[in-house]
Amino acid sequence: MMAIIKNGKIHGRIGNYVYRVMNGQEIIQSYPKSVKQRGGTLLESKNFGIISQQSSRIYRLVKDFALNGINGQLYTDMVKFFKKNFSSENEITNDSRYDNWNEVTGFDRLVINSNIQPGSILSDYPHVIIHDDTCQIQFPGFDVSKKPRRIIKAASHIAYGFTLIHYDFKSCMAQKISDFESERFSISKGFEAQNFEIPLKINETPIEKGILLFAFGLRFFASSQSFGYLNSKEFNPSAISGMWYKR
Repeated sequence: MMAIIKNGKIHGRIGNYVYRVMNGQEIIQSYPKSVKQRGGTLLESKNFGIISQQSSRIYRLVKDFALNGINGQLYTDMVKFFKKNFSSENEITNDSRYDNWNEVTGFDRLVINSNIQPGSILSDYPHVIIHDDTCQIQFPGFDVSKKPRRIIKAASHIAYGFTLIHYDFKSCMAQKISDFESERFSISKGFEAQNFEIPLKINETPIEKGILLFAFGLRFFASSQSFGYLNSKEFNPSAISGMWYKR
């Protein structure tokens, strides 16, 4: 509320007005009012902060698995998805179908890399079943004779990997349950389909509820012993296979 007079002109605030001098001219402006958030707005802001934090922690693990080769708007899409399903009138936290592990539809449509999908290379996508205390995975094979639509020309070897991520609502932590990467296979020979069974445990402690997310990808190499991947943001076939929730 203090103003000073300098060179015959007022500088500062008096009442609801602010006095300034610009280019020798005295300017009077209304003092901006602070707007208090009402109860509903405060709650919505708090919920959005929680959803953003949740999305960020899961996103970082997915990004790390995908060799940082993410393009598009995966994080933004995650925030929208979690807000719709966990912080809206249609939230699934009150749905009895999720008393046991159940897939949340639509999460598999979120895109890690829009330039290429693993379906352009593999004959199928992994089939994932969450049952009681295990995650069962049927990973498809790769056969170059079926003429995949796109492969890096400089690559002679291929490998596949997947990650299973758990998010705990109580601790607000996202952790990897499994982070698997296969050996390298000659592209000309390919690899056969494989089955995996992963116990739903972290540090030998059973996972009882929360979110499970499965993502997978293909890695390409110049040789069987070469250092580093040939994958890049322009060519990084990785995808999210699904998300499951248990309340």
